[in-house]
Amino acid sequence: MALAMPFAPYYIQDLGITDPVQVKLWTTVITACTPLAMAVFSPIWGILSDRHGRKPMVLRATCGAGSIMTLAAFAPNAYVFVFLRIMQGIFSGVASSVITLVACNTPQSRQGLALGSLGSAQFSGNMFGLFIGGFMANKFGYANSFMISGVVLFSTSLLVMLFVKEEFVREATVKSRERPSWSQRLDALGPGTVLLLLVLCMSITRRMDGGLLAIYIQELYGSLDGVALWSGFINASGSFGALFAGLAGSLLIDRFHPRRLLYINSGGAALAMCLIGMSGSYVALIPLRFLLMIFLAGFDPILNTWLSKVTPSAKKGVVFGLAQAAKSTGMTIGPCIGGLLAWQINTRSVFFTASVMFLTLIPLARKITAKLEAPRR
Repeated sequence: MALAMPFAPYYIQDLGITDPVQVKLWTTVITACTPLAMAVFSPIWGILSDRHGRKPMVLRATCGAGSIMTLAAFAPNAYVFVFLRIMQGIFSGVASSVITLVACNTPQSRQGLALGSLGSAQFSGNMFGLFIGGFMANKFGYANSFMISGVVLFSTSLLVMLFVKEEFVREATVKSRERPSWSQRLDALGPGTVLLLLVLCMSITRRMDGGLLAIYIQELYGSLDGVALWSGFINASGSFGALFAGLAGSLLIDRFHPRRLLYINSGGAALAMCLIGMSGSYVALIPLRFLLMIFLAGFDPILNTWLSKVTPSAKKGVVFGLAQAAKSTGMTIGPCIGGLLAWQINTRSVFFTASVMFLTLIPLARKITAKLEAPRR
């Protein structure tokens, strides 16, 4: 995915959107439309996952993403590109389907190690993709980068089909003559549903910069020509920080309460966002993006482990589907807020606002923890 998607704001300029204000607006649209579609369809895929197995959902996501990324290379204009981004949100969702597969096939005591290692794998691939993606975009063009990305995703589906093993047994459900109420259905999912609010707020805050980071790099760089190379370096440095966070997190998540780790991550992310907003050089973004991603990359493993440990096994597909819906909703709202700030004020204001919002996650995590630990009636 990292071979092409981070350069989408530059690709739409190749498709004819050149006015700086319009570029920001279209960047917001292409960033927000995919998670919006994902928010609607993720719970449906989660229900199907609990009924038919997790491996089929991973195959659906990788094949869907591969098809759509390949078609994006042939988009004649920005409107078609936006349509394909919506289709990507409906049929893709690779990360959430893989998280559910891993969470449902890992012993309870090793959930943190497994999900932390998964985060390391994801971000190391992201780092490599960004690093070579910048060179590819500079050498072969943005459209060809999308085509190569689609081919790689198709090959991933073959790896899943041939080597991923799942012994899925659908748990029998007792049919009742009375239809359960919505509150009863929610209670059946376990106490972890209260964490969905934290997932939503975290996602809104984390995705405030959305595709605007690429625009910010372009503003500091001063030109579109050659900026993809530097954008690749900056994003790759962030992925390297995320890889480091994943390795450390896989050792720490099972040992410490998730609340404490969330406090550290929220405070660190707030500091890093503020420093990025104050940056006067695109070169300075390399270490600052590394610092930021050390903290940002920890949110998903921490929250996924927390959710997995408090959710019944038979309901994990639904709960992780709802978590992806909450996350995708935040990934829709966050870029819209960031795009509005960049449009009305400037791009720097996005990072300062996100810094303040990260600090508000600390009292929210404290309240949710108190609710989870309160004795249930």
